[in-house]
Amino acid sequence: MQKENFIPIETDRLIIDEFKNSDFEALQQIAFKINENADIHYVDGYCPFYTFQVAKEEENRNAKIRQKVADFIIKADKEKNAEPRSTYRMAVRLKDGTLIGNTTIDMLPIKEDGKTIYGDLGYFINPEYGSKGYAIEAVRGLTHYFFKKYDKLDVTTHPNNKFSRNLIEKIGGKKVGYKDASHYGNSEPRVVFEVSKKDFYRSCPFNKKMPDLIALLINNKAKRK
Repeated sequence: MQKENFIPIETDRLIIDEFKNSDFEALQQIAFKINENADIHYVDGYCPFYTFQVAKEEENRNAKIRQKVADFIIKADKEKNAEPRSTYRMAVRLKDGTLIGNTTIDMLPIKEDGKTIYGDLGYFINPEYGSKGYAIEAVRGLTHYFFKKYDKLDVTTHPNNKFSRNLIEKIGGKKVGYKDASHYGNSEPRVVFEVSKKDFYRSCPFNKKMPDLIALLINNKAKRK
């Protein structure tokens, strides 16, 4: 069976493609910015991005952040070459190639507490590029790729993470419950959302531009209701 290569996704302002080893320096700077932002806003209920978070009181903090970035790049490369591929840990770039963040989606269902979880979603954007709508634009681009195969996406976030909750609702997510902990292992509570294919495309302002037949059919069906 021939390996499927990921074709970069272009949105209005972004390119979503694979991470490269040469992204290390730019990703390291993003990781430092994320930690700085978490230090400033943690008291406001800001939920840090755990992949790069290192407590500010830890010794050799910068070295540990750099190691987390290296591990992230290595993990993305392993996931890219996995057979079958289940996780798409993608770089988010401006049209000029500037790396500004990540969006990740797990494509294969997993079993958790006797329930089948269809995918999961993650993202981060360099705080310097925050509040410009880049995160939701990137998430919508990759979620469209997910819905070519599945009909429902399960998403979890920390109850206090108002930014993520707002984003999930904007892509059509509906709250279905709470969990005591995340399967990612950080032992914190999670709000659980479900995003159906129908609700996702109804929420997307760019779906009319997509050549994908499913997106067009769902959009037309929504218009008739």
